[in-house]
Amino acid sequence: MPSHQSTVVHRQFSLLLTANACMFVFGVVLLLMGSLLPSLHVRGVRAGSLGSIPLAGILVATIFIGPVFDKVGARHALVIALAMVAGSLAAVPSLSGYPSLAIAALVYGLGGGVLNTATNALVATLSESRRSAALNLLGFSFSLGALTSPLLMLFTKGRFSPASALHLLSAACVAVLILVLAQKFPAPAQARTPLGSLLGVLKHPLVWVFGALLFFETGNENCVFVWAGKITQAAAHTSAQRAELALVTVSVALGAGRLAAALIVDRLGSRNTLLFSASIVMAGSVEVFAHPTFLGAITGFALVGLGLSAIYPTTLGWAGDSFPLETGTVFGAIMTVGLVGGVAGPLLGGWMADAGTREVLRIPIVAAAAVAVLAIVIARMAARGNRP
Repeated sequence: MPSHQSTVVHRQFSLLLTANACMFVFGVVLLLMGSLLPSLHVRGVRAGSLGSIPLAGILVATIFIGPVFDKVGARHALVIALAMVAGSLAAVPSLSGYPSLAIAALVYGLGGGVLNTATNALVATLSESRRSAALNLLGFSFSLGALTSPLLMLFTKGRFSPASALHLLSAACVAVLILVLAQKFPAPAQARTPLGSLLGVLKHPLVWVFGALLFFETGNENCVFVWAGKITQAAAHTSAQRAELALVTVSVALGAGRLAAALIVDRLGSRNTLLFSASIVMAGSVEVFAHPTFLGAITGFALVGLGLSAIYPTTLGWAGDSFPLETGTVFGAIMTVGLVGGVAGPLLGGWMADAGTREVLRIPIVAAAAVAVLAIVIARMAARGNRP
């Protein structure tokens, strides 16, 4: 028996490691086009659309992959997704025209969307007793991947061509694909459930309360990432290059916060973690608003990054606890709502900036307050037994 238990633990650890590697790839994919655009012979509106096309692919994949995960399992989804990402990255250096680049961007966006939903659902399935902690650690892997694209392009500049960097990333995807193929995945939880019955879980109101929470959180994150540098520049009257340190600060704080949250979320519980995190976001935003200096902005955005870090993965963990048999379908639905918020956040920031750049800070304050309110609502719904 001990030998059997050791085998099960080893297999679970191996699967979790594989899932984190897949999420690292998604982090690379999400920020890749921004790193590539300077080296591509595309300008103006077409350059902007190339930055949006992968996001459209991620949105489409997120809508459809959830039920597929529940009925077919993670293995096939991850294999197809990694093959799409690896193939498109390998092809980009040989492409020159806008239509072919757009197709490649769409393909790796679709693959990235599958990776994002499937890995989150897989980790939630594997970590029944510690979902939120495991998903925060998965979020840390995403943060590492997100930093890799710009750093790789920066450090290889003058040493290797962008084509070489893309081939290296493609090879890394193939290595992760081989790792996936070598694993034995758990059987899908709803293989024999009719699709209509599986989708019936989406009628549950708790699903959409989770979705609303992710709407505000993802919108908040994207707004902060887009506007942190501009807010710092306006508040401190500094150069654009120096102001970009605020974005670096948010990114580092986001990754560090998720690593820390993986250690403490089990002690605090999901509701208290979300309330504590939301309060830190509000405190950081007020700090930037009240102290319009470079030090005040950097300090404030460090707090904002720390506060944002745990909200998304902890919410997914809480949703997984509430819907353990339909994890993929529920994750696909609420993450789709979150992506819509991600598009809305920076746009709302632009409208607020018309009244003054620092006015954008009202968005993270309001969004964090909404997260706190919705966390209380979810806790009360769960306490009343208003869940499956």
